[in-house]
Amino acid sequence: MLLVFLLLPPLEPLTAVGMKVVGIFLFTIIWWATMGIGYPSILCIALLALTGAMTPKAVFAASWGNYLILFILALFGLAQCFRLTGFSHRFALWFLTRPFTVGHPWLMIAMFLLGPLLLGGVMSGTATCITFMAIAEPMLGALGYKKGDRFAATLMMGIGWTATAAFIMTPIGHASNVMLIEWIQRDTSYVISFPLWMAVGVPTGLLLYLLILGYLRFVVRPNVSKFSGTAVEYVRQEKDKIGAMKLEEKLVVGIFLVVVVCWMLPGLAGNILPGVSAYFDKIGYAIPPLVGACLLCIIRVKNQPLMTFQQWMAGVPWGAIALIAAIMAIRDVVGSPETGIPQLLANLFQPIATSAPFFVYRLIGQIWVSTQTNIMSNLVSACLVYGAMVPAAIGAGVGNPVALGFTIFAGARAGFALPSATTNTALVTGSGWVPVGFMIRHGFAVTIGVILLCIFVVYPWASFVFR
Repeated sequence: MLLVFLLLPPLEPLTAVGMKVVGIFLFTIIWWATMGIGYPSILCIALLALTGAMTPKAVFAASWGNYLILFILALFGLAQCFRLTGFSHRFALWFLTRPFTVGHPWLMIAMFLLGPLLLGGVMSGTATCITFMAIAEPMLGALGYKKGDRFAATLMMGIGWTATAAFIMTPIGHASNVMLIEWIQRDTSYVISFPLWMAVGVPTGLLLYLLILGYLRFVVRPNVSKFSGTAVEYVRQEKDKIGAMKLEEKLVVGIFLVVVVCWMLPGLAGNILPGVSAYFDKIGYAIPPLVGACLLCIIRVKNQPLMTFQQWMAGVPWGAIALIAAIMAIRDVVGSPETGIPQLLANLFQPIATSAPFFVYRLIGQIWVSTQTNIMSNLVSACLVYGAMVPAAIGAGVGNPVALGFTIFAGARAGFALPSATTNTALVTGSGWVPVGFMIRHGFAVTIGVILLCIFVVYPWASFVFR
């Protein structure tokens, strides 16, 4: 396929460069879907330079040279230290030991699944999923459940789903969220601050959580009779083992809260402390977590650092970093008028945006992104649909492009059905606790609910907030 696009004469409105970019992009998508996201992403970056679609300097500046790479590395450093100090484990157990859940199995399940949603909003989704699975697995074994049992599969599936729903909660819930903020600012000049994102992201995440919980409770309906007092006692014993909160945990939580304050100040302190607000707005998202992660390597307790640099790097999913770098390079060249691709997308989607009701236009985008994200990477799906539909809506002058972009990215969090959808679905099915057929059947059913939620609730609310 790549050779075909390299050898064919340009097809209007694509230019010779545009043909190369389209060929590389389609070639890379096939490799992502069949071979994984690691080396195909690096090969994609190399091909953009080898074919002359971009200069080596430009491709490196757009990919590995982008500030988002260091931002994401810093976030994984903070998340790794949460895990190393044991705070993430303590956080997870807290939700299972609330007194009001005693004797109420579904309340206990609801609290347990609320944990991945909240922790996943500030921590790697993969690390969040692993943390809660590590608690659930021995607990299910102690209660007599076996792999494949309906209740065990439901609980594990719920962990994967809520950890994925958490991606949309905050700007740091997923690496692509800050990417969306950057694209929105470039395409519309609208700035989504940290507090403004959360005004839409937190309600969206909570609604996804309620959708998931309601589906598990009233549609899947597993037998929860064994999940009662025995589970409570087991979890309490586990909590007693970890004891009181250690100094190491307090330090990492404190540093993380300072980082969050630095992110929040530009949106909250503009009128009160304009100088401070302007300073933190100028330094951007990446510097505070970079300083925070480095402090975690510097601060020592009992003559040991809270985290070594080697431990920091061990917590980084380098395949995902390579994927993000490739996406940013592709996005940079695809948006160039010299390729003819923006004109091609405008020719395809602007007539739909201008002639069809905007509701239908949104519905097409929502079904597209929520279906594709169940087949392949949610990041690739969100970026592809955004690139096709948001610029066309801007060109046609219809709808709220900021709300449309946010809703497309929210729909891309509906990767609930196939193991290839997200790392979380791969983890829970790969563990053996969740049969693949069970997840496919229920995952696609929940995806329909996500589409309706995004169409009728998320977009209107986002349009109200992002004005």
